[in-house]
Amino acid sequence: MVKFTSQHDILDERLLSGERGGRRMKRLGSTQVYLLAMVFIELTGMLIAEAWMIRAFLLLLVLTGGYTVWRIEVVRLEQKWDSKREQQEQDAHHKLIAVVNRLRHDWMNDTQILFGYIQMKKFDNLRPYMEKIKMTMQQESNLSKLGIPSFIAYLLHFRVQSKTLELNVEVEQEMNLGQLPLQDGLIERLVRQMVACIEAHTAFDEGECGTISLEFDVQEDGLLLDFVYQGPYNREQLEQSVNEQFESKDSRYSLEDVEWQEGEAGIALRLPFHT
Repeated sequence: MVKFTSQHDILDERLLSGERGGRRMKRLGSTQVYLLAMVFIELTGMLIAEAWMIRAFLLLLVLTGGYTVWRIEVVRLEQKWDSKREQQEQDAHHKLIAVVNRLRHDWMNDTQILFGYIQMKKFDNLRPYMEKIKMTMQQESNLSKLGIPSFIAYLLHFRVQSKTLELNVEVEQEMNLGQLPLQDGLIERLVRQMVACIEAHTAFDEGECGTISLEFDVQEDGLLLDFVYQGPYNREQLEQSVNEQFESKDSRYSLEDVEWQEGEAGIALRLPFHT
């Protein structure tokens, strides 16, 4: 029989694991202080002891205590990194589950709409909607082949993470951004930075939301990142922030074009290829 674990069980397990790890760290810290005190006492004894045998014995104790302190510190650091890695893995698992749930929700919506057309015998609407689903699936396929796993994961997870801002990535054909002659991580960093910049200067009322469309244009001498935001925003603040963050002398990218309109902003970044 398969046993399903609820989110509350997972949370309780993580809390208990964190408490156990904290107790282990505290015990190691107390032991370390105790051993350091012993080493200090033994060193003091060596200074006042006269017999060479006593000094040799105290020296042996000092070396043994020092090695023990070093080993305890190594174990403490290993446990710290293990705990951090486990936390990162748990976070990655929860993000993956959230993305899958979002995709499942979208698929269910499409399925219900198709069934609705069939039940109401609106067969003329079936073909256009099937074409729409086909195009969406092709977009998702192209998105998954961009060649930068961490960037793909960010784009997918943003759909789940943001409640007021939708990020649409337009990938009309297959492309591998990871094979372009650009600095590693530059594309992802600039996209994250631009999305965060726009998100910080939106001006939503309750119930409102906005949309960022992102398009990749691979040209002969570089890559163009074309952002189009649609929704309410603080124009003066966003314009100032974009100029401060992206209008620089960095040769790896440049602010290609900007366009400010009521309820819409267009921003393009150029990333020249290495020569």
